[in-house]
This record gives sequence, C-alpha cells and structure tokens, in this order.
Amino acid sequence: MMECITPFIIVNIDDNDMNLLLIESYLQETDTTFVSFTDPLAAVEYMQNNPFDMVLVDYEMPQMNGIDVTTAVKKIDPEAPIIMITASGAENTVQVQALLAGVNDFIKKPVDKAILLNRVRNFIKLRRAIVRLNDQEKYLRIRVDEATANLHKTIDELMKSYAALEQKEHETLRVLSRTAEYKDEDTASHVKRVSGYAVLMARRLNLDESEQNILHYAAPLHDLGKVGTPDNILLKPGKLDDDEMKIMREHAVIGANILKDSTSPYLQAGHVIAASHHEKYDGSGYPMGLSGEEIPLYGRIVAIADVFDALTSARPYKKAWSFNEAIDFLNQNAGKHFDPVLIALFTADLDEVHAIHDQSQD
Repeated sequence: MMECITPFIIVNIDDNDMNLLLIESYLQETDTTFVSFTDPLAAVEYMQNNPFDMVLVDYEMPQMNGIDVTTAVKKIDPEAPIIMITASGAENTVQVQALLAGVNDFIKKPVDKAILLNRVRNFIKLRRAIVRLNDQEKYLRIRVDEATANLHKTIDELMKSYAALEQKEHETLRVLSRTAEYKDEDTASHVKRVSGYAVLMARRLNLDESEQNILHYAAPLHDLGKVGTPDNILLKPGKLDDDEMKIMREHAVIGANILKDSTSPYLQAGHVIAASHHEKYDGSGYPMGLSGEEIPLYGRIVAIADVFDALTSARPYKKAWSFNEAIDFLNQNAGKHFDPVLIALFTADLDEVHAIHDQSQD
C-alpha cells in the first residue's frame, strides 16, 4: 500500500507584502502550498478554521507580534512547527520568550535562502514523521475497538495485529531519530550506542520491559533539536566561543518543543529526555538548572550514556578518549555532573558496556 502524501500547507505571516513574496520565491523548490497574510489576526482566524502544517511568522507586526501569534497557534495545533523571522539585532530575551511560547526555530533578516530552504525541509520531514506516528496510533485504537466488537477473533490474531502495528510505530520512530543525521553524519552510530547504554542502565535499575522499550526508542531523540542548530556552529571543527555555545545549548529547548504535547509514550519520553539530558546533578547544567532527583530519571540516564559515548568517539575538534579514561571521568564526576547511583550501576560490570561500545563503532 503506497503512502498518500497530502500537500504541505505553510501559513506565511508578515505585515510586508514584499517579504511574503520573497519567502515564497525562496521556497518554490519545496512541495508546499502557501497561505499568506499581512494581518496576523486574519491568519489566526484562518488557522482556527482550516488545516495547516507549519507557520512562518515575522516578530515585529502591528496588532499581534510573533510571540502572540505563536501562543495562539499552539492552542490550535500544539505540534505545528513555527519558524520566527527576526531582525538581526533582536535581543536574546525575545528569543527566550519565543522559545517558551513554542517557537521551534529562528531565521534572521535579511533571510538567507539556503538556510531557510534547509530548515523548512527538515521541519517538513519532522512534521510528516510525527503525523504518520499519530495516524498509526489512531489506527491501532481503531483496530483494538474492532477486535473488542468482534468476539469471534482469537487472542493470537489480536496479538499478531498489535505486533505488526507496533513494528510500524517503531520503524517510524527510527526514521524520526535519524532526522538529525541530515545535519551531522556522526549521529547514526552515536544514537545507537546511547540507546544501548540507556537500556543497560534501565535493566540494572530493574525497570520493567515496557520502560526499557520506551528508553530504547526515545533515547535516540535526545539531540533532535540540533536540526535547528546552524551548520556553522554544529559542524565547527574547533572550540565554540561563548555566543556560539549559547546557540548550541538552545537545541535542548528546540528538541523538547518539537516533541511536546504528543500522546505517544515514546515521544513523551523523548520530550523529557531532550529537555533534561544536559542538566547536571549539582544543578550547574542547562536549560533549567535542575539538580539531584529534580532531573527526570530518563534525563539522568541519557546524560551518562551521551557523555560517555561523546568522550569515547572521535570528532573533528577532538580525539577519542580511551575506554578507561572515560570511565574514570564518569567516576570522578559522580555526584557533580552525574547521578552517583546510576554511575555505580553503569560501571559495576564493564563487559556489557565494552560490548555495546565495540559492536557499533563507526
């Protein structure tokens, strides 16, 4: 059965007609349909009564600014991606307010065609993957209802149907977790190992199989927000300066916003992990400065898995640490960066850690 791809509808909002035309001309190469507005109030009214997939919105407009529009859009469709067009001199406080309201990414004026085109393409992939996943969940619920109404069906038939649907859901999650690979070629093996280390800790914590399964598919979503990180920062071969580091750190909030408000337990867990895997046990992490058990368990688990794999992997800006050097670093930072109980569990039997590290190296 071929998948039917419906037209991708972008609502384009700017009080300047020329800016609207420029954006549309830049995105002619994409398979999209535009609905453009110079009046933000009219745009919101349209979205309340018509389907749409994505919003491009200017920040400075009369009647409603971009943050006001974002707040309204999130009430209509919490999962719709929003890119805000801002002046090059926009203050950081504006961007923080916009992120908190639900903006997924920013494009600075004057708009660069290549940047805009690639950002929109990435969000189209994300939107379609999430819609596909939600459709599969609805399909699963329909099938369960049908099975309840038709008592003549055997339990084995129901289990086979459920297994097939679950496999499709997992396939969709794997597609979603590979989205960041479009920006960083090292991501594929990294997310595979992070998933393995996370499940290992979950098993040693005696979490049930369903939670282990959720971590297996949700842990790879931890850096999904890097699709919104500019290439010149994400792929920089040297050390980032302070301003670049601030932008890099925004990926935690961007990823959390992409995944929030979903009914899928996998995406709910991915939202928690994306938002919290850079928090530190002593409270010195980001983006919220949580400490101790304020940090969600899944975030504490993935923090260890992510850092350990980053240390033992070569990158353009650093050599890979040895396995033992990375283990020593984890132990030295137990109670500071990492949950000391989880560190003790992770390092208790290093044979399994070695196996995950060795079998999926690039």
